[in-house]
Amino acid sequence: MNNTCTNPQNTIAAPAVESRPARRPRYQIENSPEAHTVKIELPGVVKEAVQLNLDDSILHLSAQRANTVPETWKPLHRELSDIGYELRLKLNDRVDEAGLTANLADGILTVVLPVKEAAKPRSITVQ
Repeated sequence: MNNTCTNPQNTIAAPAVESRPARRPRYQIENSPEAHTVKIELPGVVKEAVQLNLDDSILHLSAQRANTVPETWKPLHRELSDIGYELRLKLNDRVDEAGLTANLADGILTVVLPVKEAAKPRSITVQ
């Protein structure tokens, strides 16, 4: 009896990995005369998995949360799954793009968008 399989229909293929679309994360924008602060919720995401790009006044965020478990551990139920996040924000001409800063702490990405000096409110004395 020959155990080799030459018919491709008899081969067993690995199950296809389900590709999920990226989610838009929840975010909040706080405005002050000095800067605009964007706080973006990215639960379970490590900073190495966050990409923040600025191109043509569009701030593009992409992040990936990977739920890693040891090989010997066989979970019965998962509350967290692998997920991707994607967000695009159009910046106005008041933002000083060179001074942008970002910090990830406790699942919150804080992006500070400083306001250009020329766009800051100023006081004018009346004579």
